[in-house]
Parts: sequence; C-alpha cells; structure tokens
Amino acid sequence: MMWWQSLSEAQRRFWQAGLVLALACVWVYGVGHARYGLFDVDEAIFTRASVELRQSGEFSMPTYNGEPRYHKPPLIYWVQSAAMGVLGEDSLYAARLPSALGALGTILVLGFGVAYLSGSRRWGLMAAGVMALNLSFVVVGRAATADGLLNLTSILLALWTIHVMFPGNRVLGRGEDAVDAALLTARIRKVAARAAARKHQWLVTGGLAALGFLAKGPIAWVPAALMVLFVLAFRKERVATWQQLAPFKAGGFTLLLLLPWVVLLLYQFGAGFFYDFFIQQNLHRYAGGLTNTQSDSVFYYLVLLLFGFFPWVFLLPKAIGLTLKGGIRRVRSAMNGEDPARALPYLALVWAVGYITFFSFSQTKLAQYIVPAYPALAILVGAVLAQRPLVRVSTFTALLGAMFGLLLALLMLVLNPLLLGLRHENLTGWLGWLQAVFGFEWPPHDEMAAAVLALPVQLDAAPVFIGLVMLAAVVPAWLLVARGVRGGVFSLMMAWMVCLSLIIWGVVPMVWRYTQAPLAEFAQIIKEAPETTAIMHVGMHKPSVLYLSGRRFTKLDKPLQVPDNITATETLLLAEEDKVVPILTEIGLSGNAHVLGQRCGGGFCLLIIAKTGLPGTTSNP
Repeated sequence: MMWWQSLSEAQRRFWQAGLVLALACVWVYGVGHARYGLFDVDEAIFTRASVELRQSGEFSMPTYNGEPRYHKPPLIYWVQSAAMGVLGEDSLYAARLPSALGALGTILVLGFGVAYLSGSRRWGLMAAGVMALNLSFVVVGRAATADGLLNLTSILLALWTIHVMFPGNRVLGRGEDAVDAALLTARIRKVAARAAARKHQWLVTGGLAALGFLAKGPIAWVPAALMVLFVLAFRKERVATWQQLAPFKAGGFTLLLLLPWVVLLLYQFGAGFFYDFFIQQNLHRYAGGLTNTQSDSVFYYLVLLLFGFFPWVFLLPKAIGLTLKGGIRRVRSAMNGEDPARALPYLALVWAVGYITFFSFSQTKLAQYIVPAYPALAILVGAVLAQRPLVRVSTFTALLGAMFGLLLALLMLVLNPLLLGLRHENLTGWLGWLQAVFGFEWPPHDEMAAAVLALPVQLDAAPVFIGLVMLAAVVPAWLLVARGVRGGVFSLMMAWMVCLSLIIWGVVPMVWRYTQAPLAEFAQIIKEAPETTAIMHVGMHKPSVLYLSGRRFTKLDKPLQVPDNITATETLLLAEEDKVVPILTEIGLSGNAHVLGQRCGGGFCLLIIAKTGLPGTTSNP
C-alpha cells in the first residue's frame, strides 16, 4: 500500500492500465474453449496426434492414424500431452492450452522486452496491447496448433539477438564522478561481470534456437536472421559483431541440444522425418505449393492485414514514416551504436517487411504464416502510441480507418439475415436485388458450400452486438486515437477487446456448428459401432472424426478403390456428398457389397456398407 501511495498520478494510471490489459488478455485467450469443438484440419490433427503420442509412449515423434506424423517437430505434442495428463485427453482446454500459454507468453515477453530495450515502460505496454488485441493473433492464440509456441520461441530468440547486438549501457550513467568510491567500485564490478557474461551469451542463443526448432523448425530463426543481416550490412565493426554473436558456437550448441531427440527419433522411426519435414513440408510447400493454399496473389497478406491487424493497421503508415524520418544516415548511426532504443524501430521494420515479403512469394499461403511478424508490427505501432504528446495521423488515414470500421460493423449487422437468406434457392428482398445487379449464380456450383449454408443452424446474437459496439465505441475511439486525444488509446483497446470477446463467445461457436457439427454427429455413430466395423474416408480425411470417435480409418483417394477395400462384414464410409453417387456406382458394378443406409449433413455423408454373402445389419445411422 505504501508503494502505491508513493507513485505519481501518471505512474498509477500506467499500472492500472497494465492490470486491466493483463486481465483482458487472460479473458480473451484463456476462457471459452469448451464452447466449441476442434476445427478440421489442423486443430484436430494436432490433438489426435498428441493422444496417439500418449498411447504409444514413443515421445520422439507422434503418429496420426497409426502412421508417423513428420509434418512438425514434437514440442507442440509434448506440451499438449502434458496438458492432457492433467486435464484429460478429451479436454478442449488441454488441447488449446499450449497455444494460450504461448500467446500470453508472447505478449508478456514483448511488453517487458520492449520496455527493457527501449527504457520506456509506456512503449512496452502499448506494444503488448497492440499484440494482444488483433484478430489474427487471437485466432492463433486460441487454436490447438504449433503456431502459438512458434510465436513465443521466435520472439524470444529475436529480442535476445537484439540484446546481444545492442547491449547498451545500463550500469554506468551520467554523473559517475558524483558517487562515492565504494558505489563506483561496485558498479565497475557489475560492468566487469556483465562483460564476462557476454562471452557466454551464445549458450542462451543456442538454447533458444533449439527450442524454436522444436516448436516449428528453422522458420523460428527467420526474424533474428533478418535483423542480424541488416545490422551486418550497416555496421563497421562487423567482425566484432560476428564474434559477439558467435554463430558457430551457438549453432553447435543447438545441434548438441537437439541430438538426444534426433537419436531417439532415428531409433524409433528412422530417417523419414528429415526428408518429409525439410523437403516436403518446407521446400516443396514454399516452392511448389500445396492444395490447401488460400491465395495465389503476392498481395494476399497485405489484404489480410486490413482484417487481421485491424484497427492498428491504419497506424502503420505513420509508424513507418516516423521510423524512416532522417534517412539512411540516421539508420547507419543507429546500427553502429549500442543503444537498442534507437535501433529497435529499424530492426522491427526489417523484421516485419522481410518476413511478410518472404511469405508473399510462397506458393502456399495460409493466414497464420505471417503472424510471427506481428510482434514487429506491434513494436512499430507501439512506438507511435507511446509518443508524448500523442501523435496525430492524417485526416485521410483517420477517415479511411473509420470507413473500414463502419464496413465491418455493417457486415456484422447483416450477417444473420444474410445467412438466413442464403439458405433458400430463390433469393428475395435485398439479396434478390444484389443478385440482379451483380448477376451471380445461386445456388452456388460448390455443392459443399450450398450444403453448409442450408443447415438449420440457430444463429447467435453476437454479430449484432459486435456491429453495435463497432458503431458506438470502436469507430469513435479510433477517431480519438487518430486525432491524438488523451484516453483514446485505452478506449480503443477496451472497445476492441469487447468485440473480440463477442467473436470468441458467439461467432466462432456458430461457425463451428455450421462446419463441424455434422462431422461430430458422424463421429459419435462411428464411436458406437461394433469393434469389427471397418472405417473408411474417401477422397478426404477428417481428423476431428478420428479424434472424437477414437477409431482409426483407411484413407482412399478415389471411389474406384472402395470395392477392393471392403473386407469386413460391415463398413462405415465417410465421404463428401458429391462422392456418394460414384461410390454407389462402383459398389453396384463390383457386386461384392451393398449399401444398407446413409446419413448426410453439411455436405458429408456416412454410408453403411455390408459385404455381399455375409451376415450384416439392417440398421441405419
């Protein structure tokens, strides 16, 4: 209490804002996970692999459906497995706990790291708030995937690398001649101890690099590598910096730390991981592309930032402008100094631009790929929000951000009537007018999309509330921030936190009911089927069905393969609805089986198939 009373009014406001932000982060990332199940494909496949890891006891690498899963290194599976040991294998909190902890850890490390490097607690707080309150990071921080741990390990290595390259002078300050001899001697000893510790900093670098590799591979090293290359390009004392970083020592220590896992992996599974992960999942994914890419455009991530990094994205032009003010001479001066506060904006800009550009040219583009660049964006925006007096953005940017916020509000307000209207084959009212004006075909040719939209899902009121909060609070608060009004930043953060909470508690469960609930029903049927029943997935695989049912399956690529793989008395076959007719045709032509019944929903069908000439069942799913 005495400590609190000794603080100034400004310091009290700072700590109050920090406490509110911390509680908001725990709320946004830590609660509500049981309101909706796992999403296919990524969440379910990671979680199921962790279940199989616990069942097999081969902790070098998990299996999925009985086959080694070489797509990612094992850290996510180890942490998920540990959480399941406490909360249970069926716990959705256990499945998503690694990502939640990774997100909270990333926010905490960013806030304290920026404050330490810059000497500005306000900058650290602003960067942490921006990092915590954007849609892309919330999605990653609540998903049962490896990306949450990647973000944490990546930022740890990146900020540590900045600290190594820009040690600063935090021990000896001004006015040393005014202190007594004993105090000066103590400070000199601290300087000497710190200098000795720097000789062994490569141990920490190697440890963080090993942890990053176990999280998601060499991609965790990219932010640090980009900044190191940038510093070496400008710094005159390159040799000293190279010796300071000690990359060969750090790399050797990284390999030494990874060696026990590698040896165990080779003993249990052989060398398959190294080809599949490095060649297929990294080189081929980047250069050749996979079928699940979300876009072919090099501008995809720039468009994604408008939605995923809203509302902070509209402060980026101002942040970049302030960073580049002064030109190349100022950059060279900052890179040749030891002050991390001067270098931090430039390093963050290189980190963000380099990372986003790198993935913009990848042949496989997924939304979560650029999230490790978000800490750098948060540093840049945080620098703007931490300015005193508050920085104002241009009228054009202010209006552009407000108009985009109004557009998002409108989308939320019309979402429920839009989903209701699209359930019908003949569009009427304003949807019919839009169809006439723009001439799009309805129902859509995509049978899966049509089947999903036709589901009688009970809509949630959350989109309406989101739209109202956007209109009443988010857009006005953004205008306050844009005009440099005191209190605008905190108001915007809290208003946007309310919107993100409504998305978590209302919109995401509604999306799950549309896209995953039919599969959950099929999984329950499969789970209750006799143990002798064979399970097949045709033309796809749905990890959520495997996770919920616990029943392994045979994956077939084409309906043509179905007759030759019907070996059991009874088979449950899962396929997309448009594959049913070809499957029935193949079964009819072969004459070795017949269909006893089928159940369809959400674009998927579950068929009961009995082998001809053997006793079967007449029950329908």
